[in-house]
Amino acid sequence: PPLWSRLQTDTAPSFATVRPIPKVLPIGEDALCRCGSAALMGSTVQLMTCTIYGTVGAEQVQIEVRPCSTCRPEARQFAGPDLRELGLFNYNNRRVYTHELLNRFSTSMLAHETPFHAFRTVVQRGYEENLSAHSFVGDDAFRTAWYSFRRIQHLGDSFQCTTCGDNPRAIIFDGVTASFNAKHRTSTLTPPTTV
Repeated sequence: PPLWSRLQTDTAPSFATVRPIPKVLPIGEDALCRCGSAALMGSTVQLMTCTIYGTVGAEQVQIEVRPCSTCRPEARQFAGPDLRELGLFNYNNRRVYTHELLNRFSTSMLAHETPFHAFRTVVQRGYEENLSAHSFVGDDAFRTAWYSFRRIQHLGDSFQCTTCGDNPRAIIFDGVTASFNAKHRTSTLTPPTTV
């Protein structure tokens, strides 16, 4: 979670975005495919172009990947680096977001009830003002990335209610309830407090 929102009981570290961002993002030992499997051991490291989305612009760099050990070869799925130590969130080896950007949305949502569309519009206009070579992503892509980022954060014990106990079913932030649109509700959808 963002530094300002951390509790004394939080154990997971926060990472600031490393500047300058390396031109090649190294694969490391913790590479995973989006299916959750590790890289195929002994396979050759490959370079793939990815776009890093930050608060004032996007840039393209290379990311090291290896074929997935589980997915069918014809699916061309790759295991990529975690990147958290660089303050980056690797969404899918092609789109990478800075923790700074994702935490800024969290801050905006909690401080003044900013919806996804409004935040994305402000960021896109900032990209235009800063003459970013690449546009910001659309509403759905940003919303999906933010929820994916939020899902991997260790928030479980941070939410408690004197009546409901740990991990209450619903959490209201300063009078705002954050939730998925009804069309996205499935049997696998869980509250943000589920660990």
